[in-house]
Amino acid sequence: MSSAAASVVGPSVYLRPLERADLNERYLGWLNDPEVARYLESRTSPYTMQRLVDFYESVIAAPHNLFSAIIEKQGNQHIGNVKLAPISLVHKRATFGLLIGDKNFWGRGVGTEVTHLTVQYGFNQLNLHRINLGVFADHTSAVRSYEKVGFKIEGRLRESAFHEGTFKDTLLMGLLRSEYRPEKVFGPK
Repeated sequence: MSSAAASVVGPSVYLRPLERADLNERYLGWLNDPEVARYLESRTSPYTMQRLVDFYESVIAAPHNLFSAIIEKQGNQHIGNVKLAPISLVHKRATFGLLIGDKNFWGRGVGTEVTHLTVQYGFNQLNLHRINLGVFADHTSAVRSYEKVGFKIEGRLRESAFHEGTFKDTLLMGLLRSEYRPEKVFGPK
């Protein structure tokens, strides 16, 4: 399995393999912007270009990771990344992660579109049975987006993460292939 999917196309974005050329000052800026990195696990320490390159090389080398760049179609611009990692071939499950780094695309439904495209690829191309994720309980826009695609809250880890000076709850969410209804996201084809 490669580290990234072939191009997957949606109404306003497409997903393609993350490339070495994507590792630039713009991408680095996202990771070091407190507002963008607010809900990232990596938010606690500053990123350098070397750290970004090391991260990229580890992702590319991992045999059971799917890591893709999000490209907006109109300007053909890299605006974030999405992953299914790690992927368990035995249990047919993966963990979902999303970063919309370009704040110009926040609040425009891009996260929901990317989640849908990635979930659809995971179920249809990778033959996954289940996709799960973790999200801060107070990240309500992300929770709503994931629920729109069909994810269900399966659990709450109380005060599981120290974030913004206090302990916060994390929600565990999951989606089974049998529950996924793509027409609920973008309507029937």
